[in-house]
Amino acid sequence: MNDLFKFEVIKLPKLIAVGKKFRYSYEALDSGDNRLPAFWDECYQENIFAPLEAQTEYVYNSSHAGVFFDWHLGDSNFSYIIGLLMKEGAAVPEGYSLYEIAETDTALCWVKSKSLMETRAVPWGSTEKAIQESGRSCANMKWCADVFHHSRSTTPDANGEVILDCYIPLD
Repeated sequence: MNDLFKFEVIKLPKLIAVGKKFRYSYEALDSGDNRLPAFWDECYQENIFAPLEAQTEYVYNSSHAGVFFDWHLGDSNFSYIIGLLMKEGAAVPEGYSLYEIAETDTALCWVKSKSLMETRAVPWGSTEKAIQESGRSCANMKWCADVFHHSRSTTPDANGEVILDCYIPLD
């Protein structure tokens, strides 16, 4: 079971998500064909983070991120970039993609889970409830990000749970 246990609103500056892009079907994902963990494995094997991390002055956050976007295009698919959140001006290596993120108020949610690679690691019901209780909405969001903070996402607590940071842009 996944548990939202921390919620706050932060101001995210204008950023770009830079990394390897994957286009996938919600239908396949919802039917249990979750190819995202294999895509993460591939990105780690190819060490795609090294050329991004080398741009230290442009790294917004050194945590590895998976950014979902393009689900609103009406084709039942979504795009997903695995990489880093970078400041404007960062170089985009050959073969990498970018997604622009406008400056926005963002819900920062911490989610505890036994496995961050489940089909749905983020408990959307409790996340949406927390956003509504803050007096905000995410009804018009065009992206969201799973952010794997190195210490929280890799070191299980006493209950064997790890923490995923989730960024959800607010209206």
